[in-house]
Amino acid sequence: MATGLDSRLIQPELLDHLPPDDPRAIGSRRDLIWINSLMFQHAIMSNLLKASVREGSIRILEVGSGDGAFMLSVARRLATKWIDVELVMLDQVDLVTDRRRADFAALGWRVETVTDNIFDWIAKPGGAAYDVVSANLFLHHFSDTALKILFQYSSPPSRAETLSL
Repeated sequence: MATGLDSRLIQPELLDHLPPDDPRAIGSRRDLIWINSLMFQHAIMSNLLKASVREGSIRILEVGSGDGAFMLSVARRLATKWIDVELVMLDQVDLVTDRRRADFAALGWRVETVTDNIFDWIAKPGGAAYDVVSANLFLHHFSDTALKILFQYSSPPSRAETLSL
């Protein structure tokens, strides 16, 4: 039975190769905000988190976090009940501004940014455990083999619920 996955064509996106301050990169990130809004991604992710993760002290790893706009929108939806959240945002380029960090802090979320390649980062010894590993508009970049590696990382003992949109 063919699943359609055997015919996936994975190609780099223009945004993957542009400097962060290139006008085309800025426009692409703005487009991603619109795409997330049009697809109701913020509401979907926050509802998934509410339904799947216990309240209390929560550690979230967001892979492919970009400028943090998506997760900030999710955090705003969760902030009234989720008051003890540590968020680690992992991306190849640190695009998270001081203003964005302040916005998270105003919600009571503690933020750490990590600038690294996801596969290099997970290969390092001594990685921390996370309650949630989140990805948004990110996983389509990888082959099935690479996805298996990522999903193995997010399986116990990391205690993670993998939520991906």
